[in-house]
Amino acid sequence: MLKKYLQQIRQGKPVHYGRMLELLPPLFYQKKSEMFKVRQLGSGRWQVSILSEVLFSQLEQQALQPASRKEAAQIGDSHQVNTSFGYQLVYHELCQNRQPEVVVLDGTDKFQSYQAKPTLLLIENEECFFRYPELLPVCGQMLALDFSLHNTDIGFASGSKASSALLMPFYQQYQHIYCAFDFDAAALELFDLLKQRLGDKLKFVTPADFSPWQALFNNKPKHPNQLAKALELAEKHHFYGLLDALQQKGCFLEQEVLLEK
Repeated sequence: MLKKYLQQIRQGKPVHYGRMLELLPPLFYQKKSEMFKVRQLGSGRWQVSILSEVLFSQLEQQALQPASRKEAAQIGDSHQVNTSFGYQLVYHELCQNRQPEVVVLDGTDKFQSYQAKPTLLLIENEECFFRYPELLPVCGQMLALDFSLHNTDIGFASGSKASSALLMPFYQQYQHIYCAFDFDAAALELFDLLKQRLGDKLKFVTPADFSPWQALFNNKPKHPNQLAKALELAEKHHFYGLLDALQQKGCFLEQEVLLEK
């Protein structure tokens, strides 16, 4: 379907811009304003002009890839294409032990046994997810909120997989989504991408004052541009406490250090 939209844009024909954006790969979605200039013609009809021929050509090449893993396998490489199903690990009030529920997703629907709470807490790190009882009080302290399974579902973000289009139906059932991520450039980039897709329902777990956790910023960036990117995104989203901590320490904070031991 994306290929059809791109062909229409190339031919100067109007397209449904919102639907096309839902089909864009995450990296191209982030660069949509660099790639396109849009003008609304009417309800559901947009004239889309190409601003960057380089980016648009790259997108066209990606859209030419096989449409399914079966089709890709028939030409010798199923790994060219993402799977048509995804899953999300969730702890909710009905979970009886350390085993979370596996929610199955197909991009248009979700298959789960529980009724979602209004709030979802997304935990980035695997260790922290499975030890969520230790992390919830810390998140609560940072935001002055009460997180528990009585009012919140706990999801495993699993890094960049959290931005998969397959997960959108899962996220849409929640009124509020809190991102308990590392305090580093990669986590802020992931939050920035999710924010573009989910809007104001998405919030970052970051306190106004990092004094109680300032000493835990001890993970040195591997490249100077990582710190610069983190500072840029912290300022963009008005995370001024985090901005101050990053400027003072010049290091990142990994989520695991927030656990008891």
